[in-house]
Amino acid sequence: MPDPKKLKVGDRIKFVSLPDEWQDQEFTIHEDDVEFMKIMIARNWPSRVYEIDEYGKPWIYARVRSEDGWEHHTWGICEKTGWRIVRKRG
Repeated sequence: MPDPKKLKVGDRIKFVSLPDEWQDQEFTIHEDDVEFMKIMIARNWPSRVYEIDEYGKPWIYARVRSEDGWEHHTWGICEKTGWRIVRKRG
């Protein structure tokens, strides 16, 4: 499993499944977050880490089309499952 704390600004990641951590009975996740993650999983392109916060958490930015136009989201990556690093070709 990849360690999110080892990501750097500029790294590209692809969300591939809902995180296994979300299945834990003690873990509560909002339905909007599940919907957002499903959108990210369905995308064919990776997301780029744009910031590492003061706690070492990497963040991505995503612009998502909605019925009302565009929605702008940020997402802090703390789960160790559900995503993978995407390497450049060549």
